[in-house]
Amino acid sequence: MGHGLMKNLLRCAALIVLPLSIAALLLYGCGNNGDIPVGFAGQLTGRQAELGVQERNGVLLAVEHINASGGIAGRPIRLMIRDDLGTPEGAKIADQELIKAGVVAIIGHATSSQTIIGVPLINAAHVVMLSPTATTQDLAGLDDYFFRVIPPHDRRGDIFARHICEDRRIKRLAVMYDSDNTAYCRSYRDSFCRAYLSMGCDIAGEIWFSSSARPDYDVLLSGLHTKAPDGLLIVASDHDTAFIAQRMLLMNWKIPMFTSAWAQTEILIKKGGRAVEGMEIEQAYALNSQKETLLNFKKLYQNAYGRAPSFGAAFGYEAAGVLAAALEKTGGKPEGLRKALSEIKNFSGLVDAFSMDKWGDVIRPFYVGAVHKGKFIDLKRIDSGMP
Repeated sequence: MGHGLMKNLLRCAALIVLPLSIAALLLYGCGNNGDIPVGFAGQLTGRQAELGVQERNGVLLAVEHINASGGIAGRPIRLMIRDDLGTPEGAKIADQELIKAGVVAIIGHATSSQTIIGVPLINAAHVVMLSPTATTQDLAGLDDYFFRVIPPHDRRGDIFARHICEDRRIKRLAVMYDSDNTAYCRSYRDSFCRAYLSMGCDIAGEIWFSSSARPDYDVLLSGLHTKAPDGLLIVASDHDTAFIAQRMLLMNWKIPMFTSAWAQTEILIKKGGRAVEGMEIEQAYALNSQKETLLNFKKLYQNAYGRAPSFGAAFGYEAAGVLAAALEKTGGKPEGLRKALSEIKNFSGLVDAFSMDKWGDVIRPFYVGAVHKGKFIDLKRIDSGMP
């Protein structure tokens, strides 16, 4: 499979679209000695499961299309799915089970904290892990078996900080982080704040909270309100970002709000309503692109799952696609897979082309967007240097 993989798969899928129940039988069945076992691990249950569910759905759709197109060297992919429960222990158990089952690679995890737990396990087993959405800077620039199709925090934090400080002229910012995803939030905080402060802007106040502990957001927000910030950055899940925005609306506290890509799902808009209107987002994906491949993907996803895809679904689909391209080079074998992935250049994704660097970090554009009239819109695209 070459760099036209997305277009070829979607063209084939337009002709051969299996009902999801039939696809599930193909993917979960016992299979035979000729199939290629691939694992998926992500949070699939609990109040913060939306991202993991979307990623799983995107991967399922991609695997269905890959198999309908002839599989890898004539062999079908058999997807083995595990719920990491959104906890470190759950992530450890999920990865151990998949490694023991003999998967050639694991697609996952959805969040940085669970991914960091899994990386030592896959390194010891020499099994590739390819994350659709783990962005922590802690895993950047390492010579290991970890890859990802979403850019890490460093440049994204810098660009978003510049947008808020210089473009939006927000000079005093308050920030809230969810400590339940410490690997993501601390890494995001470090890259963002370093850039924001370097431009002469000020962090008026910071609050860490545990979403699983169900904190009293009114108390937390009241504390930040006394600092008189010009704006608020929320680094949390879609559910919690929406709830915080709702509490601000009830407090009649009207300041510009910003959030990270973690919250970029329909749940944010559905739960946040008018409270999130105007919120600006460091976007991971241009879901409003009119590119034919993305439009076809969105239509197929809607038909399969009865809902619109989020950025997690798109990244999940691309992760499975780029893994398939690398597996084509190895004949479906795990030997040489790490090298094949690191050599991916100008791979045609659903919207943008992307490449892998020698450390397994992706080089691709990203975006700044906003919620406008109940929909995500793109404000500007930021290009990364492609090799």
